[in-house]
Amino acid sequence: MAESTFPTPTVGDRARARFFTAASGQPPQRGGVAAINAAVVALAVEIERHTPKSRNQSLALTALEDVSMRADRSIFATGPTA
Repeated sequence: MAESTFPTPTVGDRARARFFTAASGQPPQRGGVAAINAAVVALAVEIERHTPKSRNQSLALTALEDVSMRADRSIFATGPTA
């Protein structure tokens, strides 16, 4: 197996990569953020229209929040492991 050419990250490097903010990450790609948000909102509307109010509906909507947050986070992420 080939050795990595990336320098070994320090504890501080790993912490900064994990807990970055929009200000410290990549420049925002507003089109990507807006497109993802529009898709998530559209799916949330369909979930509420076609499923009964229940724990499963709530979990589905919570999962969409996670999808949106992680997608946005990936847009702002930096580094080789982003």
